[in-house]
Amino acid sequence: MNMKKYFEQGMLELLESKSIDNITVGEIIEEVGSCKGTFYKHYLDKYSLCCACIQNHVFKEISGDAACWEQFMMQCLSVFEKHAKVVLHAFDSSDVNSARHSHENLTYKYLVKKYAENGGDMSSALNLLALKLYCSAVTDLVVGWLSDGCRESKESVYGLICAVMPQSVFKELGERTA
Repeated sequence: MNMKKYFEQGMLELLESKSIDNITVGEIIEEVGSCKGTFYKHYLDKYSLCCACIQNHVFKEISGDAACWEQFMMQCLSVFEKHAKVVLHAFDSSDVNSARHSHENLTYKYLVKKYAENGGDMSSALNLLALKLYCSAVTDLVVGWLSDGCRESKESVYGLICAVMPQSVFKELGERTA
């Protein structure tokens, strides 16, 4: 196994019990049995390791080619529920390099693609801003659901996600998301 896999496995183990903001590079290095030089050879910081870890062990289970918004979100919710502790702890930072931000970008890219496919006006700065803000709200709802132990059904959470959808997005995707 290469060092990146060791670091990712170590990060996964630490995220089972601690928030990313409470994990130090020193702890990661100790968990893996490596040194700072090796860590920094592969990663900019703990957030870049966390993003790589989440990308390779969680997000890879989500298809970016889902036929519709509902299918995409239900996939996300199922995968996040399966890895609830890790995702919750990884999303527990608003650092620009965090896994939370990475998830918002993944959601944004999916929506931009579907929005454009449905004839939405992607040249409008207001529409792009609405999509960005919506992706942040979706992530907040997911984090709240995970924090609450996933007690609500995925269908209920999806209903909330649709309820906060901006009108400009709903107009283009609404028929396919309801």
